Amino acid sequence: MFEIRIHGRGGQGVVTAAELLSAAAFAEGRHAQAFPSFGSERTGAPVVAFCRIDDKPIRVREPVMHPDALIIQDPTLLNQVDVFEGASADATLLINSSRPATDLGIADFTAKMRPGAVLTVPATELAQQHVGRPVPNAALLGAFAALTGAVSIDSVVAAICERFAGKVAQGNAAAARAAHAAALDQLGRPRQEEAQPAAPRPKGTAPGQVRQIEGSRGVAESVALCRPEVVCAYPISPQTHIVEGLAALVKSGRLAPCEFVNVESEFAAMSVAIGASAAGARAYTATASQGLLYMAEALYNASGLGLPIVMTVANRAIGAPINIWNDQSDAMSQRDCGWIQLYAETNQEALDLHIQAFRIAEEVSLPVMVCMDGFVLTHAHERLEIPAQDQVDRFLPGYEPRQVLDPDDPVSIGAMVGPEAFTEVRYLAYLRQNQALELIPEVAAAFAGEFGRDSGGLVRHYRTQDADTIVVALGSVLGTIKDTVDELRSGGMRIGVVGITSFRPFPLRAVAQALRGARRVVVLERALAVGLGGIVSANVRMALSETPPPQAVPAGHQPRAYTVIAGLGGRAITKASLHELFTRAVADKLEPLTFLDLNTDLVERELTRMAATRRSGPAAENILRDLGAVASRIG
Repeated sequence: MFEIRIHGRGGQGVVTAAELLSAAAFAEGRHAQAFPSFGSERTGAPVVAFCRIDDKPIRVREPVMHPDALIIQDPTLLNQVDVFEGASADATLLINSSRPATDLGIADFTAKMRPGAVLTVPATELAQQHVGRPVPNAALLGAFAALTGAVSIDSVVAAICERFAGKVAQGNAAAARAAHAAALDQLGRPRQEEAQPAAPRPKGTAPGQVRQIEGSRGVAESVALCRPEVVCAYPISPQTHIVEGLAALVKSGRLAPCEFVNVESEFAAMSVAIGASAAGARAYTATASQGLLYMAEALYNASGLGLPIVMTVANRAIGAPINIWNDQSDAMSQRDCGWIQLYAETNQEALDLHIQAFRIAEEVSLPVMVCMDGFVLTHAHERLEIPAQDQVDRFLPGYEPRQVLDPDDPVSIGAMVGPEAFTEVRYLAYLRQNQALELIPEVAAAFAGEFGRDSGGLVRHYRTQDADTIVVALGSVLGTIKDTVDELRSGGMRIGVVGITSFRPFPLRAVAQALRGARRVVVLERALAVGLGGIVSANVRMALSETPPPQAVPAGHQPRAYTVIAGLGGRAITKASLHELFTRAVADKLEPLTFLDLNTDLVERELTRMAATRRSGPAAENILRDLGAVASRIG
């Protein structure tokens, strides 16, 4: 795997550079993953983006901590941010500057590097010359192709021409080629003959193809293939790109008939979805974080009325303090609102789960949340297989509602129910969730038969057959865990992974069966039940203790169960941290409740303040002051 980290400032096209680089690698038949380090960026503020390139599928979801190549789009960052963090002397370094590297005050780092591994190019000047704007990203990618050979200049130009059109594409392509030539001259290598530019693929390419696209766009395409008749939307990061994509498809006429309804709040979005579904329309919406909380009352109404709405939850932390990064606190807070909850490990699975979700929802007449990790998945560009419309039509029948508001046959939906019948109504909702436990694996099997790949289901096993330690988790962190497990397995550790796809309904028997034979279970979760600890782990313990035979673990043979809270508020869950964590777990040196990578010094300083004075101030702001320049951290 070849890993690249790109540093720049807001407005310099840092994120676009990573996406173009991934598209260039994809054009050469390779796997690539591009994603940003999002936060409260603004024009001129430091920004970081990442790209990975490999010949096989990429599972890891941590930031690029140890880059093989660094691209510095603004040389003033060299003295402001630790851009070299994690880079070894074997890395390559490309800097946007008209001055040689020896004049940039970085000799402490570059002196250790290989000859020919450091290059500066005047990318801003080349962009100004060819594009008319000081945006250096395309030019730097041309120089990167010359310096590393990780992608060809022709693939870089093809990616540029696919992303942009007209003079913008021509200018950026010319800047990339000029920088490529200048880099070859500096490196003392012969210039290449300019190839005929490849014809760009038309925008809005028809589905049924493998494409390198953003996860959010893949979900939008997937939802559109399900032929929703009403899409209601209120923007909130990180789900906004999904509904923006759907809006574009409706406007272009590709998604028709469909009414796209802009509403004034998340509560209104769910209310519109409820009305549309009750009137007999296939309905969809998306939200995240505080938006999910704002529609909480309507969530209970949708499930209580048995309306098969499908909603994407782009998982994001809940404030206060304000945090726009990923964890799963939002969906977990609504785990008992009566919705089915399915968690995606990858963008491909997120795409697939939406197609399955409509079929599941409409069969059992319950709404479904498809949960995908915000930014980690929603904003990652990678290879996705988008099915053809005729495949989806075969798999997903037309919507036939179990109940509908019809002026010719008027009924009341949601009438008041008193004590004489409320328990029975709730029991029926419980039964429908239990029906979903049977249906979800059936739908996953049918999906595999139609589309030729496994997605969904209740739980998924990885290297658990002889494992005496099993890690349980949900969502995108499973990829990083699997890579870590492979590395630990190569050292003789018997460890495996169980990924839970269906959190509601919770598959007690399937989880108990998956954990049979384990001596210890480590439940890693990206949410916290304040005052208790783990949320997922409480359900796992129930599976181990209350599931009837033959799934139940024999008395006296239950595994030790550890809860690990990790990745809150977007904190990176790295393979290095997981190596240490799992090694301690195997030695039974974990506490029952562990907070991964907790900075105990910060906590102790705040506790000392609180003990010293009554008016110690807001803890979050105190901790930020203790940290200092928090924006300089990479992961």
